[in-house]
Amino acid sequence: MFGSELSIEIFLRDYWQKKPLLFRNAFPNIESPVSPDELAGLACVEGINSRLIFESAEYSAEGRAWSVKYGPFDENDFSHLPDSGWSLLVSDVEKHLPAAREIFDAFRFIPDWRIDDLMISYAPAGASVGAHVDAYDVFLLQLHGTRRWMISESFDEHVLPNTDMRILSNFAAENTWDLQPGDMLYLPPNVAHHGIAQDDCMTASIGFRAPSLRNLVSDFGEYMARRLPEALRYTDPELTTQTHPAEITAQTARKLKGLLLENIELDDDSISDWLGEFASDNRTSAQLYESDLQFSDSHDLYTHISEVARLEHNPMSRFLFARHAQSARLFVDGRASACSIEFAETICAHNILDTRTLLEAVKHPQDEVLLLELFNKQCLLVYDEPG
Repeated sequence: MFGSELSIEIFLRDYWQKKPLLFRNAFPNIESPVSPDELAGLACVEGINSRLIFESAEYSAEGRAWSVKYGPFDENDFSHLPDSGWSLLVSDVEKHLPAAREIFDAFRFIPDWRIDDLMISYAPAGASVGAHVDAYDVFLLQLHGTRRWMISESFDEHVLPNTDMRILSNFAAENTWDLQPGDMLYLPPNVAHHGIAQDDCMTASIGFRAPSLRNLVSDFGEYMARRLPEALRYTDPELTTQTHPAEITAQTARKLKGLLLENIELDDDSISDWLGEFASDNRTSAQLYESDLQFSDSHDLYTHISEVARLEHNPMSRFLFARHAQSARLFVDGRASACSIEFAETICAHNILDTRTLLEAVKHPQDEVLLLELFNKQCLLVYDEPG
């Protein structure tokens, strides 16, 4: 995998979420999907998540070192930047540059629902975003120039005071590598790392979501609450007098516990349905692609797409599925729909889909209805051939 003799199975067993690993020439002859000027252009677009990080207090309105300014920016923001001491970071690049999505293909040995986004950063020589720790897995792929990465698995957790970022104050490197274009460093969660540009360089960060248990419980609670009928209420026909009227008794607590256990579904199908909606819900992105094509029935749709060779996922959309006995549930942008297993597997197999293969996977009327809905909601688009 990634240009090494290491197998995916050994990587998952010995390294994934366990220890760092350097891949030399993981992506031979790689070309960045975006130039520095194009990255700056993306950072000027409304709705795109971008940041400028400044090391010096000179560029902070509050006089703080390690300050952050959020986009969208304009040309003047970039024309007045110093020669060094700053970095530009743009998140969700794969949603705005279709060519960037191809990088994800190499990482699909990890479940799709775990993939977060592709962030690309640019830094002039000598610049960095400081020594820090991430709570998620990340692959750091060098796209252009050279970046020196220093890491530490045992580190002092104290951070600099009065900054916009959590910069480690006493970072000491245990390992140091210079990464050239095509080289890649894997870091599991909670490994301190510090990357310094040795020249003008660009780095891609392929991040994997690690939702907190608090976030999961909160979302699952809301999901279950939506499924419960409003008419279902707390009742106590067996009520008796108690010693003190203000006391919440153990009997009451046991009754509520039983009510919750009886009505909150924790079976595998319920959990996978909730996770599919949760993980496919792209809450932070607006639909940037619009189409005037609206199809009233499947016949109109099939007539149209039979004339094109390929279709594609809207870059803003997430496609996931779960098996349910002899059928499947397809999750797209937080919505769940029933369909055949073959249709779900086919439509989720790739971002770019062969039209004939997809139509052959339509096995039931519900597949036809779902395909029509996905087009009308612009989750599926006609593929625009490059060039």
